[in-house]
Amino acid sequence: MKTLFYLRILYCFSLTITFAQDNIDSIPALHNQIVVSPQDSINKYKKLSREAYGRGDLKAFKEYTDTVLEIAISNDLGEIRVRSLLNLAIYYQQTDQYEQSLSKYFEAEEFVKSLPEKDYLTLLIKVNLGNLYNAIGNYDMAASTMKNVISLAESVENSEEFVLVANNTLGTTALHQKDFLGALEYMKKVKDFGVKKNRNEVIIRAMINISDCYLKLDRYQDAIDNSTEALKRFTPKESIESKALAQLTIAVGCINLKKDSEALPYLKEAKEIGISGNFLKIKMDSHRYLAQAYESLDSIQKSLEEQKAFTKTREQYLKTLSKAKRLEIEKESETKSTIIDKQKASIAFLSKQKQFYIFLGGVLVILLIVFAIMYWNKRMKLARESLQFQDDKTLLENENEALKDKLNELAIKIQAQETIEENTKLSSHKKATITLQDQEKYMKRILDYMEEEKPYLDHEIKQSDIADKLAISTHLFSEILNVCFHKNFNNFINLYRVDSAKQLMKNPDYKHYKILAIGYEAGFPSKTSFNRVFKNLVGLTPSEYQKKNIPSIDLENA
Repeated sequence: MKTLFYLRILYCFSLTITFAQDNIDSIPALHNQIVVSPQDSINKYKKLSREAYGRGDLKAFKEYTDTVLEIAISNDLGEIRVRSLLNLAIYYQQTDQYEQSLSKYFEAEEFVKSLPEKDYLTLLIKVNLGNLYNAIGNYDMAASTMKNVISLAESVENSEEFVLVANNTLGTTALHQKDFLGALEYMKKVKDFGVKKNRNEVIIRAMINISDCYLKLDRYQDAIDNSTEALKRFTPKESIESKALAQLTIAVGCINLKKDSEALPYLKEAKEIGISGNFLKIKMDSHRYLAQAYESLDSIQKSLEEQKAFTKTREQYLKTLSKAKRLEIEKESETKSTIIDKQKASIAFLSKQKQFYIFLGGVLVILLIVFAIMYWNKRMKLARESLQFQDDKTLLENENEALKDKLNELAIKIQAQETIEENTKLSSHKKATITLQDQEKYMKRILDYMEEEKPYLDHEIKQSDIADKLAISTHLFSEILNVCFHKNFNNFINLYRVDSAKQLMKNPDYKHYKILAIGYEAGFPSKTSFNRVFKNLVGLTPSEYQKKNIPSIDLENA
């Protein structure tokens, strides 16, 4: 189950920057001037840096912060120097320069030791450092740092916000380390803080994260109930993004309880919020779970549309993430079956029937004969199908050669074999009513049409449809398939569909498509027929083939 955990990081700039006037053009001039009032200039450039950060201008944010740092160093302003170093560390973290970010945190951590009043600033450094460790995936260091924050906060006044962030981050690291019960306990502490301080937005966020922990623990009904309670707490003041997150956790719980139709309203509303608010993560997750729900409800077309929308939105979302935030995708599993098992089951069944009727005696002799004939015919049919499947597997094995060329080679081989069998009167196939020259002419017309027009991609294509396009009778079309390729219409079409599905699974543009979507794009009318035919012709289920031949893509937490 994908993590729906969202953490609001308490960056130190929100605690350190004050307000003054805005004038970005004044930075270059400041370096050449004498600062008459250092505090006035610091306040001025703090405000400018905050506003630059707010509009996403990280370059200006860094320039203003560098200026504040220079003034602080020149005038021996220790606290301002520490806070400026932290803001620079945040800049480097936001721009994926993690080594520089760590360097600034360590520089601030070392310098703060020389200050008389250092406890609060130490907490400020550590809480941001812990969030950096969490961002780069060093969860052990993140957990250790945040536990240190909680310990230090006991002796520092007005430190409850630090404890809140620390517990939130500890919950995140526990989730990443798959300690779901531990994560649940930390999230409950966050909720308790929100209740104690009567902060509804903290309570709601904590309840959403608690629901995510329930999902990880397979406690789906608890997740649904908890997020339903969270929705009841929403007022116009609360973030619409949080509302969508609560709806997503409810929907995921419903899907896992096989209540896909109940999940749809929540997913649709969450998707609308994602679109209207430009919340790419929410929009992406909504598309993904809608595709899953529609698939379970056999709404193939809608599932395919949502799958395509998920892939497109995912690409947009990944562009907004840092290198440390690449997420994982669920791996699909398919039910395994083999034709050998079917043969054994059929033979065992008929054998038992035969033994039963032997004991009945004379009056049932006719029935015994009938069943014996049925048994023999069934066995022969299965044997022929097994040989046919083996031939089709051979056709599909060499993926570097076009299917058209392989079918041409097969036809030549069959013609030579038929000639030998005809001479020895051993041929088991119906004797052709058309000449070899006409066979080659129609065969070429058929193979060219299949390659150029790709009629097999039509889920409802019929033998008569292709015959009409080729301007030949259905009977003649069927005879050409039987004589030249030893195949009926369904076997012939399925060869092309399986070949197309294999090519799609190798196409980078389809690497995030679900198995159902691949089959649908290749012309199969249902998931059942796709799995059955693909397994028979390739020897692997579509999922097994994809895992064996295509490198896995890790997106689960996206």
